[in-house]
Amino acid sequence: MKRLFFMLGIAGVLTTGCGDSGAKDKTKKEVGDAQKENKAAESLNEVKGSRDIKVLLAQNWENKDDAQEAALSGGSGAFEMPYRGFSFFADGSVVQNPRDNIRLGKWTMDNGAKKVITITYTDGGKSQYIIESIGAKNMVLSSVADKKPTEYKADGKAQKNMADDPFYIDNNKWRIKPKRPETDDAIKQRLQDCITFYTKFLNDNIARDAKVVSFMGFPTIFKWYNGGISVLPQNKVEQKWIDCFYNEAQAFKAQAMLEDIITKKYKWDKDETNWVKQDADVLKQIGDTLAITPATPVKQ
Repeated sequence: MKRLFFMLGIAGVLTTGCGDSGAKDKTKKEVGDAQKENKAAESLNEVKGSRDIKVLLAQNWENKDDAQEAALSGGSGAFEMPYRGFSFFADGSVVQNPRDNIRLGKWTMDNGAKKVITITYTDGGKSQYIIESIGAKNMVLSSVADKKPTEYKADGKAQKNMADDPFYIDNNKWRIKPKRPETDDAIKQRLQDCITFYTKFLNDNIARDAKVVSFMGFPTIFKWYNGGISVLPQNKVEQKWIDCFYNEAQAFKAQAMLEDIITKKYKWDKDETNWVKQDADVLKQIGDTLAITPATPVKQ
């Protein structure tokens, strides 16, 4: 398993630490960390206080029961139960179940007495939901098909630039299995888009000041450490990630490309104690290196 390690301050999830060089230096470090966090948070809009249903709707919604089950499971590892949700965007795009069993599409809303959302899927078909109630952080939707109300939760925040949201539709097309074999360049681009997704996912968690970063449900080839990233070997790659490619052989070609790229030298902020920020920064560097590396066949 090819592994890239870089500097780690203090183990933990989204924590910050300080050196032992005195209270003055400690205070400076805390202020510096706070400034970095505030800068990241500036990328978000608060939807709290809005009376516009479309504004309230245009954020990431998780099925409340599924999210609770995921939290109880520890936020990582095998996860066989559904993890449902919606990511609605102001431009009319939607990603249904962004964690698992993903579907891409467009949404519209009827402004009549019953607020009916119609989703038209890119792969064909439609579904409709009635908004029973909605606020900045809680929503109840009823499927028109089965009339069953379901509770959803959000954090009341949305990326100002939709393209910065990891669940924006364009950031998730790499997860849709191609219908025919792809060229080496196309495989490389799919891998590039995967790296971009995870970079944006980590940065989004930083901006939201998430206390736990959960990779639950995602197709991945990465193993994350407090201070490092590794690429899973072929015998450990999950079927979910393989299914993002035309077949196993093409998925393993992408894995080999990534193994080669991750062995290059990368820079990191030695003063950064937050592993999520470290991983996000180095992952972006990996993506930048891949972008300028020819998609030549890699020996398996």
